[in-house]
Amino acid sequence: MNRASAIHWARQEQDKSICVPLGAAIDSGNGGRKVGIVIDASGSMKDNDPRNLRLQAAKLLVDKLISPSEVTGDQTADEVAVIEFTYTADVLYPLGDPSGAGPAIDGIIADGGTFIGSGVNAAIDELTKNSAAAGQTGILVLTDGVDDPSYFTPETIASIDRAQELGIRVSFGFLSIDSTQQDPKIIEAILRSGGIFATINTADDIGKVVAQALLNGLVGEPGKTKVILLSDVETAGMLDQTGSNTFTYTAKEGEAFNVTLTSDDRDPVSLKVTLRDPSGKEVASAVTDPDTGVAFVEYTAQAAGTITIEITPEGNKKSGLFSVKLLSSLDPCAESPVQIPPSNSTYIPTQSYHPPSPTGTSVVTAAAAPMGNANLAVGFGLLLLPAVFGVLY
Repeated sequence: MNRASAIHWARQEQDKSICVPLGAAIDSGNGGRKVGIVIDASGSMKDNDPRNLRLQAAKLLVDKLISPSEVTGDQTADEVAVIEFTYTADVLYPLGDPSGAGPAIDGIIADGGTFIGSGVNAAIDELTKNSAAAGQTGILVLTDGVDDPSYFTPETIASIDRAQELGIRVSFGFLSIDSTQQDPKIIEAILRSGGIFATINTADDIGKVVAQALLNGLVGEPGKTKVILLSDVETAGMLDQTGSNTFTYTAKEGEAFNVTLTSDDRDPVSLKVTLRDPSGKEVASAVTDPDTGVAFVEYTAQAAGTITIEITPEGNKKSGLFSVKLLSSLDPCAESPVQIPPSNSTYIPTQSYHPPSPTGTSVVTAAAAPMGNANLAVGFGLLLLPAVFGVLY
């Protein structure tokens, strides 16, 4: 089985460190990508990621890229660069063969402050030093914080906008131990670039960030299309003047799931969530509560197929950030079937924008159009093991 066609698998073990609840297993695609992995090396990572799981996740991403020695058929080799940042950024592995990047990632030591834009700019410079970037270049940032001091934030926004202007997709994995919220303008800039913004509240879930970035495409021009939802991954979108966003979920017959829609309380907008079955028939809907900004719907699939989740504005306001989370009874990472809570007046999330999961940990993802050259095969779970990074061929 060659790398181009192989779906990477891993078996479940009791000592697993990272579990990725994939609704789709993703192969390595056809290559031709230039990817910058930007890793937070600030001092807070000593406490928030003491086992350096973000480094394992970064190496998982590297493993999904195609080295020159692995090229087959019509494939083209990928290239990767590794950057660490604190107050400043350092290029640890110049743009080149992914197979050599592991030692550079392993050498990252947490010590310093946080200026995310320094890492993004360093990645842009490295990715564009020999050629134009548009369409086949992307950046994934793994961080646990916001810019500190905060006067760095406008520069971080400018760095992401710079990437977008060059055709570089930027995605963030945000580890929020204390429910810190990232600046909304940073999230909006990421979405404009075509990337995702995924928030997790434990380092054990960092592998989910890589999975979501791969699913939505590491590279590609921004575009408006349906975004695929995964169980237990909350996906945020940004309403624009077209006034709607559409998501999809591939359900199995008899699968029970619920969907929670939350309007960003920093700039709230009244929203409606509508579920449609594979035939297009409306099967459930709800409008966000004016006090909590939350709407909640549930459904049991009558047949296998694609469920469509539509998000539309209810009032005069047609733009704003929101998040959508789907929780399935068949989450492949759960040790036993997930108990789906009923939709009733007692279930009201206690936080805005990052509501807690009814079961398990909450993962918030801001996502734009899925693009890039990853191939999808719906219905598999991927488990990552600490010793071998979860990859079995």
